[in-house]
Amino acid sequence: MKQDIPSDSHRQAAVRPDMQIANDDGAELDIRAILGKLWRGKWIIAVSVLIASALGFLLVAQMQPRYLATAKVMFNLDSRNVVNIEDLVVSSGVTENTIQNQVEILKSRSLADRVVARLSLEQNAEFNATLREPAETLADKLGAIIPLPPAVGDVLRDLGVIAPLPPPAAEIDLEERLALERQRAAEQLPSGLSLVPVRGTRVMEISYVSGSPTTSADIVNAYAEQYIVDQLDAKLEASRAAATWLGERVEELRVKVKAAEEAIETERARLARNAGQGVEITQQQLEASGAALTLARSEARSAQVVYDRLSQALAENQDLAVIPEFRASQVITGLRTEEAEIAASAARFSAGHPQRVLAESRIAELLDGMREEAAKIVATVTGDLEAKRKREAELAGEVRALEDKMFEQTQEQVQVRQLEREAQASRTLYETFLARLEEAGTAIDLQVADARILSAAEPPALPLAQGKQRLMMAAVALGAICGIGLLFLLEKLNNTFRSPAEVEAMTGIPVLGTIPAMGRRVGIAAVAKYFRDKPKSSLAEAVRSLRTSILFSNIDNPPRVLMLTSSIPGEAKSTTSILLATTSRQMGKTAIVVDCDLRLPTIAKLFVEEAARPSPGLLSLLEGTATFEETVFRDPITGLDVLMTKPSEPRSTLNAADILASNRFRDLIASLRAKYDLVILDSPPTLVVADARILSRFADAIIYAVRWDQTPRDAVVEGLKELRGVNAPIAGTVLTVVNEKRARRLAYGGYAYYRGRYREYYVS
Repeated sequence: MKQDIPSDSHRQAAVRPDMQIANDDGAELDIRAILGKLWRGKWIIAVSVLIASALGFLLVAQMQPRYLATAKVMFNLDSRNVVNIEDLVVSSGVTENTIQNQVEILKSRSLADRVVARLSLEQNAEFNATLREPAETLADKLGAIIPLPPAVGDVLRDLGVIAPLPPPAAEIDLEERLALERQRAAEQLPSGLSLVPVRGTRVMEISYVSGSPTTSADIVNAYAEQYIVDQLDAKLEASRAAATWLGERVEELRVKVKAAEEAIETERARLARNAGQGVEITQQQLEASGAALTLARSEARSAQVVYDRLSQALAENQDLAVIPEFRASQVITGLRTEEAEIAASAARFSAGHPQRVLAESRIAELLDGMREEAAKIVATVTGDLEAKRKREAELAGEVRALEDKMFEQTQEQVQVRQLEREAQASRTLYETFLARLEEAGTAIDLQVADARILSAAEPPALPLAQGKQRLMMAAVALGAICGIGLLFLLEKLNNTFRSPAEVEAMTGIPVLGTIPAMGRRVGIAAVAKYFRDKPKSSLAEAVRSLRTSILFSNIDNPPRVLMLTSSIPGEAKSTTSILLATTSRQMGKTAIVVDCDLRLPTIAKLFVEEAARPSPGLLSLLEGTATFEETVFRDPITGLDVLMTKPSEPRSTLNAADILASNRFRDLIASLRAKYDLVILDSPPTLVVADARILSRFADAIIYAVRWDQTPRDAVVEGLKELRGVNAPIAGTVLTVVNEKRARRLAYGGYAYYRGRYREYYVS
């Protein structure tokens, strides 16, 4: 019964967690694996370190002694100036930024030019290559014996191993040549300079390294001195620039103050001509008119009230005697008295009496007279009201005119005051700048540097040794890094399998076993003999372990027909087939090996005498010219049945694929399945011919052989892809020809590792 191809989940489950290798997809870093790789590549690392150390020693041997001189400078001294010109030259407290500013000043090109000019370094051979005498180095001596290629010579010159070639002579005049030499010296000078601020202080350590102790000390002291001189020059230049600027500014302010004062006087004169009176008089007039307007408005309101009351009383025919204004009229009072007297006399007569009628008529005339008099009084009040209203309007117009005049005069006064303020501000600024100009003139002669030299540099007695030590340490470290990098590069470039975990990770198919190697160039016959003679050897245990894994790959239906194949020839699949069949035979099971490689039969090499006999083989059986009993060979030593293709049988017209796909071959496999407990089909390589794909349909399980540290990974992947394309029942893979000694170093876990490590369990 054919076995299904393992799914992806089964493939992943088949990979043992303890054998997973580190990859770039987030797997955990395995320290033991890395240390194992480093130990395996110890000779590569050692050779790399040796080569790098030799090159480092060669460079160190060419190094000239270097001397370090150091001076100390303190910044920002608390000096007191005779005059205070903080606005011109400000000395702030020491901060990290101010220290860094001083460092940049010390590293500046202008200061380097000063030092070069101070010490005439263009005449020093260390800073002028044209003054140096060419020294014959070890590399030059070797080059005289063994000529170097031009490209190698250029590289060694760049590294400083070989002296550089002299520059071609150029025709320039003396001044240009000296300027060029000073420029080159100034460019080279900062390379040996070191500036180190002393933490928590205002002290800076200035150091220089050169080939001469005197030169080192002179350069350091020159840097310190020129730095102080540069500070004084900078402050003096700043003071002079400030004085010049202040002078120009003072003159501008003087002209501006004069113009402002003249503008004030001109404006005042214009106001005096146009106004005719001052703002104060206008203010008094406005106040008086305002008071009169208020009184007029009050009187007009009172007259309006009287007029309204009288008009209402007259219109409503009220009793005129109760109205004070009417009651005050003598006419109305007389008429009122006469009315009272007539009314009193008429009261003596009865109604309708002639005297009473006459009296009533007279009373009516008297009432009409009182109303006419009241109307006259109302007319008088009306005239008075109109007069007061007119007066109010006149006063209001006068107040508005005075207000407009007051506003105009105020606006003109505001302009005058603005001119006065501007003139005062210009005058104050002019006086301030004039005072600063006098201070600046005095400060030019009183400049003090903000730094001083605490300790001058002395010529060192001994050269530096740390440079050579660091170079050698760097060379050793670089060699180790290059060796490790080369080792890991070789590991990455390896395209073979060296552990079962790698096979499982690449293919997703479990590794059922590993077959150890018996030595170099050991044939199949020698391996089979060793297997028979050493039943307790590592090889025998490995084959038995493989057989157990195959049987347990499908415990319910153990495979009866087993096919072994590989990607390419030479992967020991035929040897593995014989060993598996022999193991089954030793366990009391019937087994037969069918050599299905009809083109290049391999099993015949194991049974040379039988193969040389002119007896029929597999092809004769399939052609029907011989019986099964005539073609099968039984090994008299192991009792193993072998159905081989003899070398004398293949013909040039043979089509192996057609034969293996024929019904006769299918019937043969069916009869062998019924007769034997285990039928092993030794198949040709998968990538060479199509026979393996044809044979896969007859097999219950397929074992794919991969030769340890030899079979390319791509070949294994492609071979398995070919089998998967026909739904072949791939049960697993087997690593063959495993060098257990090397595998023990390359691996650190798994069956193969422990079998190679604990060899005392085996008898070889």
